[in-house]
Amino acid sequence: MRKRKIILFIFILLISFSPVKFLCGIAKAQSSPNVGFASANIRYSKDPFLDGDKIKIYTLVINPDSKEISGTVIFFDKTTFLGTKNFIVPANGVKDIFIDWTVTAGDHLIYGKIENAKFLISKGKYEDILLTENETEKSERTVEKIIKIVITPDSNTNDTVDNSSIGAIQNIQKIIAEKTPDFIAKPISMTASAIDGFREYMGTNSANKKETTKTEIKTLDNNSTSAENSTTSNLNKSKFLKPFKYVELFFLTLSSAIFNNKLIFYSLLGAIVFFLVRFIWHKIF
Repeated sequence: MRKRKIILFIFILLISFSPVKFLCGIAKAQSSPNVGFASANIRYSKDPFLDGDKIKIYTLVINPDSKEISGTVIFFDKTTFLGTKNFIVPANGVKDIFIDWTVTAGDHLIYGKIENAKFLISKGKYEDILLTENETEKSERTVEKIIKIVITPDSNTNDTVDNSSIGAIQNIQKIIAEKTPDFIAKPISMTASAIDGFREYMGTNSANKKETTKTEIKTLDNNSTSAENSTTSNLNKSKFLKPFKYVELFFLTLSSAIFNNKLIFYSLLGAIVFFLVRFIWHKIF
């Protein structure tokens, strides 16, 4: 009788503790507080970056567990989907995950999130897990819109644009935009846009007037050479106006060359500003 009681007591103990062990095993498999992202784990291949730059967004998945982990990292900008990348991280390993991104102007909030995380239990057998660090901290960035100046050749002129010089000017503009604070950069950008708008207007206007003056000179030449249709007064008028028209044509050609060539225009503008500032400086001090 005593022996039967002992056997019954052992059997009850086995029944009682087996579900506990089973449930503990499930809890361990479903929750892993150490696996996931490191905090503040968003990096960029270029930082700071500008509107239109093509960069990479990086994050790091950490797996200190003794089992291999796999899953998917999804990248977001606020609620906008940016891209996804599958990963496999070996036991006690780390893995760099990245996607390509073309930067756009505006306010951004970049972060990554792990989905479908699984432990490799045995060959071909996986176990779903819950990660406490399944989302990176959000990386906040503000990108200013860059005003791109497109130069189109004037079909009515023979002026050419030095591409290397334009590239140098654009590089300088880019460096200034990166290093200058927003409260200074915005007024400068607005002033630069106004100056360049004035330059384009004057360049087009000068080119159009130059062509009109050429036509007027050609008309005066025709009047002076056509004796049948020309009176003495018309001939005298043509001889009187032609020198002035040639002078006008010279200045219009010069003006068109200056305003339609960015290198010449900004070089002259810089020289004028320099001498003006130096003159004022000497007057004051």
